[in-house]
Amino acid sequence: MELGVTTGFDVNGLLVQGGGAICASLDVAGAQYNVSSPSAGTLSADDDEVCFEEGTVTISATPNGDAVVPAGYSTVYVLTQGAGLTIVNAGATPSFEISAIGDYTIHTLVYDPNTLDLSIVELGVTTGFDVNGLLVQGGGAICASLDVAGAPVTAVECPLNCDALAGTLSGGADVCGTNGAATLTATANGDANVPAGYSTVYVLTQGAGLTIVNAGAAPSFDVTEDGLYTIHTLVYDANTLDLSIVELGVTTGFDVNGLLVQGGGAICASLDVAGAQYNVSSPGAGTLSAEASEVCLIDGVATLTAAANGDANVPAGYSTVYVLTQGAGLTIVNAGAAPSFDVTEDGLYTIHTLVYDANTLDLSIVELGVTTGFDVHGLLVQGGGAICASLDVAGAPINVIECNTDCIADAGTIAAEDFIVCRSGGNATLTGIPGGNAVVPAGYQTVYVLTRGFGLTIVQAGATPVFTVQQLGLYRIHTLIYDPATLDLSIVQFGTTTGFDVNALLIQGGGTICASLDVTGAPHLVVGPFLCSILNGIFGAGQQSPDALVLQDGTEIDAEMLKAIEMDMPASVTAVWPNPVRDVLNVELTVLSETQLGLSVTNSLGQEVAPRIGINAGVGVSRTTIDVAALPVGTYFLRLSAGDGVTTERFVKVD
Repeated sequence: MELGVTTGFDVNGLLVQGGGAICASLDVAGAQYNVSSPSAGTLSADDDEVCFEEGTVTISATPNGDAVVPAGYSTVYVLTQGAGLTIVNAGATPSFEISAIGDYTIHTLVYDPNTLDLSIVELGVTTGFDVNGLLVQGGGAICASLDVAGAPVTAVECPLNCDALAGTLSGGADVCGTNGAATLTATANGDANVPAGYSTVYVLTQGAGLTIVNAGAAPSFDVTEDGLYTIHTLVYDANTLDLSIVELGVTTGFDVNGLLVQGGGAICASLDVAGAQYNVSSPGAGTLSAEASEVCLIDGVATLTAAANGDANVPAGYSTVYVLTQGAGLTIVNAGAAPSFDVTEDGLYTIHTLVYDANTLDLSIVELGVTTGFDVHGLLVQGGGAICASLDVAGAPINVIECNTDCIADAGTIAAEDFIVCRSGGNATLTGIPGGNAVVPAGYQTVYVLTRGFGLTIVQAGATPVFTVQQLGLYRIHTLIYDPATLDLSIVQFGTTTGFDVNALLIQGGGTICASLDVTGAPHLVVGPFLCSILNGIFGAGQQSPDALVLQDGTEIDAEMLKAIEMDMPASVTAVWPNPVRDVLNVELTVLSETQLGLSVTNSLGQEVAPRIGINAGVGVSRTTIDVAALPVGTYFLRLSAGDGVTTERFVKVD
């Protein structure tokens, strides 16, 4: 027997039952089996993407020739839609008409009509996955084959045939503005296309974000701020693009472009997004004020100083330099980073501010002693040139003179009519008695100045040495001899300017102005009713200086004693230590007059938390201690009382 050649009939013919001679038996009928292996094969889409404007469009695929269709089997092509493979059509060829955009797949199905009844398919409901689940390949019992992957095709809307074209503009540049004001003008290059019924408008945007700030019929706009601007052309049909949607200062060129076909939108219009760019810079040197309009040469040197008035404008990328010129011709003699220069000759000088861009103005062209401020100004736009920069031509003029160091002005001396002055009815009158030894040169004037405290804070001034005050404390009446042409008293700000500030301007105080201030002055101690009865007639002024006062009995009035006087108390707390404290608080008192004092401790609510201590202290320094170990951690106040007077000192209790 040769396998694959010999047949069952050959064998049966050898047997007695088949007419042969061999005694054997073959079950010729046997048990029959019909084996089929259907395969749907694969498909390739003729177009992966198709588009249509309206109606229908055909999508199709081509079999790759790898299908197996057994005898008795049939082939059908199935169209599904979406990722869920919803069956929407079927046919004898892999070609279908569709009427909606979306994702589609064409599949091949090889099947035996005797085993798979396609009437079970409900279009729009049954899916390819449902059918596949019935087949052996999908875990079912039916012998058939479905190409589940199929040939995917995407249907999209066809892009509009939009022939509107904005074209391009010329004219972008760096622009030198004046205080931010500039006119920006572009020129159309003639490459735009404006279809019938379409219009052209020019749009101005600001910044890299293209924020729309203006629009008009011509590519020319006035701006009032420095910064980046762009002029764009927009070609549009008013029937499809309503420009009222644009909110100036909010809507951007990108927003508008996103609505257009060119930007992925649906409206046929064209915007020249790149446009013509302008960078507007408005350098402004601002102004300067001279610290003094006239300065003396001292030991052959004078320092000229000016202050910027804060009205300069320095755009990004620009720098500031201060220039010193000499004479009416503004000959440049120096330059620096600050408006302060030393000179060694008398004459007229001017300090100027120059705001410039080092990329466009090379300062190496300046030859000191030769180049003038007018030469530099002529190079700038403000002076008729081409360079965007700003020079404060007027500047701060300062006249340098040879000073007469023989200043004969002398304030002389002044004494207090009464050193201790008791405040009555809320007021106290202080009277100074000039010593009659002042020297007042011709053209000079005399003014009396009242200062308060050791810092000599100026609080009043007048033509006579008599002043009325309300606050308690230490005052001094000073004499000032000055020339109004060289010392401007409007610089004095009451409550802020001090006698030391004024003295520093004078030759006697190291300054340059010839004037004289009696810095020591006539001291007055204004006290309240409580101390008045104690101190009046006891103390008088002995040795004195501007920052200290020693009484006739040798007692020095210091800041702590002055504090007690200002509070109308016979004593004050000089020191508390340690602070923060754990157990024992040391207290030092300065006592002006022997009196009964009380010390207590209160919390932040004003509640007394430690027993009051009575102290009968003598004049001078007195010390005591307070046990605070039992107090909880926190902030407390040491309360010193004498009669109706109270003063407090803060301390902190810690573990």
